[in-house]
Amino acid sequence: MPALLVALADSTPFPARLDWLLLGTELAISDTARPFLIFTALLWGVAGWQLMRLLAHDAARNRATLCFLFAMTGNLGLLIAQDMAAFYTFFAMMSLASWGLVLHGGGAAQTYAGRFYIAFAVIGEIALFAGLSMGAFATGDARLSAMTAETVPLIATVLASIGFLVKLGAVPFHIWLPLAHAAAPAPASAVLSGAMLKAGLFGLISVLPLGQSALPEVAAAFAAMALAGLVLAPVLGLVQGDPKAVLAYSSIGQMSLILLGLAAALAAPETWPLIGPALVILAVHHAFAKAALFLGVPAVWAVGPGALRVGVIALLAIPALALAGLPGTSGWVAKGALKAALQNAPEGWAIWLGAALFVASLGTAFLMLRALFLLAVAAHKPKIAQDVALPWLAMTTMVIFGLTLANVAPDATEIISMTDFVPLATAGGLAAFTGVIFHYAGLRLEPAAQGKLLGMVQNIPQLQPVPLRIAPKRAHPFGAGRPAAVLVKPERGALAILSMAAALVLFMVLVPAPAPAPVPEPIATDSPKAE
Repeated sequence: MPALLVALADSTPFPARLDWLLLGTELAISDTARPFLIFTALLWGVAGWQLMRLLAHDAARNRATLCFLFAMTGNLGLLIAQDMAAFYTFFAMMSLASWGLVLHGGGAAQTYAGRFYIAFAVIGEIALFAGLSMGAFATGDARLSAMTAETVPLIATVLASIGFLVKLGAVPFHIWLPLAHAAAPAPASAVLSGAMLKAGLFGLISVLPLGQSALPEVAAAFAAMALAGLVLAPVLGLVQGDPKAVLAYSSIGQMSLILLGLAAALAAPETWPLIGPALVILAVHHAFAKAALFLGVPAVWAVGPGALRVGVIALLAIPALALAGLPGTSGWVAKGALKAALQNAPEGWAIWLGAALFVASLGTAFLMLRALFLLAVAAHKPKIAQDVALPWLAMTTMVIFGLTLANVAPDATEIISMTDFVPLATAGGLAAFTGVIFHYAGLRLEPAAQGKLLGMVQNIPQLQPVPLRIAPKRAHPFGAGRPAAVLVKPERGALAILSMAAALVLFMVLVPAPAPAPVPEPIATDSPKAE
């Protein structure tokens, strides 16, 4: 609530400087951070409401609450941190605390998902720390805005970007995302997809020289990753049997669309004033719509087959259609803004940018149909209280009014045309045709194991983590003995830290330090004291 009130205030609060904290912490709300802060605060508040009801009788409720609050603090804090040390601290707090949300269920699926989540999280944290450290060393400035300076080496920008791309769920760093979303409780999945993925976008906007200088190599890499995500997301998502996994693959496709916009802006810096606001609109729209879909999953589980479930599915179609870009919805407004901004993209990009937007809408429509179908036939869970639907209804309302609330709605939108209905009509027609073929041919789709191709190795030995090994009892000189807990292979973490430190030392040795500022010479005067 405090974060939301501050973000909605008419006058921007003055920056706060805490010289005693870390390297000198500065907190402020920028124009870019304000809409991110609005939807992030709303998502965490509503998701926390449902989490308390969903886990009302869960024995591990307090542990989940602690992880939830730490992750929320990190997510809100990184949006207002202006220096590298505070930003990294908040970012790491969000990432590592979310691990507890993924592991909350304690089953084999949660353990499996947690292993991939923490592995990618640590890789991303190390890359981000190395990139920020190199940037601070090259510029002599610990402010986060210094990462966009011309003196920052390309390797520092690339490393920091890798850390944010992992959180964004960009291909090939997306492997953790469908596993974690399917394993975590639905409210945690709502903030993982709706808010935390946008932290990756916010970080990229903060460290990339958008609107200042072109990075053609980075732009080409981003474009390749985005196109791969737009194709892979629907292909892999349609064969999933868990509706939350299908929604997770939809997030990969939407984040790939955002990454495509960043690629165009890095290739042509002059397009950033148009692409930047369009990406913010797309981020706000996706945050509310995807959170509403995830929060709707327990609402479906809480009601049995019948008229009430049909009504819940009908309301869930509102955020689903918005994500698919139904004309008149927030998704149509967001994609229209991005399409208009990409018209000024570099020469040669326009040929496939239009096709990419169509594929994104078509793939999202397919995934939404698949998710709604799986939810419609989902088993009834009578132990879930039906009042978990209240937070979902609140978030569904924000899907309709979210752009206006975040003050990012464009002044004017395009006129609706029949071509805007083509992706939805195509997806609906193909889905109906496929359903008829499967029905009369007696075919049945066998859902893939969690983690798509990684599911093939799900039954490998030692899936259960063994954090501690109890050493055998040793004879005590006074006749008493007690077991000693010994970490299993602690050298793995030590080697990772040492490798990072060695790389930073090597960088500082090879790269000359920034030249100190010249000291002005004293001005001579005719006074005897000066002589």
